[in-house]
Amino acid sequence: MPESATEYLMKCIDAIEGIAKNIFQNLHNVSVANRLDDSEYVRNVKAIIEAVKEYSMKNPEIIDNPELLENELYSYSRNLWLKNHLPNNLREDMSGEAKDESDEYQTYYYDYLYNLGLYPL
Repeated sequence: MPESATEYLMKCIDAIEGIAKNIFQNLHNVSVANRLDDSEYVRNVKAIIEAVKEYSMKNPEIIDNPELLENELYSYSRNLWLKNHLPNNLREDMSGEAKDESDEYQTYYYDYLYNLGLYPL
């Protein structure tokens, strides 16, 4: 049975999201193995997210809400990064909410690097 246009578009969105997340995972693995500088890692993540957003905006027939995909990729990449920068006891529960001051600072630190490209003062 032929799939509907909506089903086809959902598969396209899922594919784009899945590929981007796989790239983040591979980048994360390289970062951990080679101890990349935090700012370098976050700049690379931002470049990937911006490339996906740019592609999405140029192809509105595939993705009608690029910001939703951008937010999902940002959250995924930040949580992946946080898992490596939090104490072991906090790595198990990554629901997205700050658990203590360290978690809050690491979240702030990542957001600052992502948005400004600099280390916080």
